[in-house]
Amino acid sequence: MKKFKWLLWIMFVGIALYTLAFLNGFGGETIPKNRTKEQYEFEKTFEPLFKFLEQDKKEFTGLKAYTSRVYIKNQDEVKKYEVDLNITQSDIKGDYTITLGEDNKTVPVTYSNGKLNYGSEVTPLYDEEILNLVVQRDFFTSLDVKETFKSAETELREIVYQPENNSDLYKHLKSKYDLPEETTCIVLVNHSSSTIYRVTIQLKSNQKIVQISSVIFEKE
Repeated sequence: MKKFKWLLWIMFVGIALYTLAFLNGFGGETIPKNRTKEQYEFEKTFEPLFKFLEQDKKEFTGLKAYTSRVYIKNQDEVKKYEVDLNITQSDIKGDYTITLGEDNKTVPVTYSNGKLNYGSEVTPLYDEEILNLVVQRDFFTSLDVKETFKSAETELREIVYQPENNSDLYKHLKSKYDLPEETTCIVLVNHSSSTIYRVTIQLKSNQKIVQISSVIFEKE
């Protein structure tokens, strides 16, 4: 009888350990150490955005529109650059808008093989590195989650990551936009109306702010 009870105890412990291992990734998925299970599952809903950002050559299949924006505030000076592309036809067309203070100029553009062709002369041209922004999935995984938000009314889902100043992406953008050492980087992703995904990367110092956004609009 004692031997039978001992076997039952071993079986119980084995089942408990297997269940725990399964919940922590043994069943095919490994939850990163800097994520709770809830955060991990919530973050998976942004996979279409993460996959798009990883692409060196952007694949627009399944999308109806794409927007790329750069906002720069240097003390009292504000500059905005925005490209809006319509992807509903084989020829990808759109607009490029420059806003300097209260003045703005919009020119038509076409997109092909990662490059913009402009319908008229404009200066400066849009930064094609930002237009084709590449952010690896591992970058997001490396960031700690500060907070998550989900609204049942508006279908808005959002993740705000903890500020960072150590990644290669941070160092590259800080150098690109000539930002000082005390600059911090805040990253957030959101998903709204079930088809709109956005990533925002904000680099902020005491006197200068650079905010980069990429937005994809999926076909319904």
